Amino acid sequence: MLPREHYLKQPFQDREHFPAGFDHSSQLSGIQARLIRKHGALIHALCRGEVTDPTDEDRHLLKVIAKQAAPKNPVEQAWLKYLSIVQNSSTGLRKSA
Repeated sequence: MLPREHYLKQPFQDREHFPAGFDHSSQLSGIQARLIRKHGALIHALCRGEVTDPTDEDRHLLKVIAKQAAPKNPVEQAWLKYLSIVQNSSTGLRKSA
């Protein structure tokens, strides 16, 4: 477990679903790609319970992910878009298998 600042310094990558990077996705805007890359490592760590000092905003984000609250900022909206793309990609793979 590490402080949130540690995760904010780590760029997030998802080579499985975005092998060319977020910036080259036709499904994300440039702003969404940057937000996911900048905040994704923190969000991923929050989801795994690895952040020692989550803020109220972090806790709200977890509620958004759990569909217990509506997104209230661009980071939350971008992460929901990312999750939607990843889930649709996984579903599509299962359907074609």
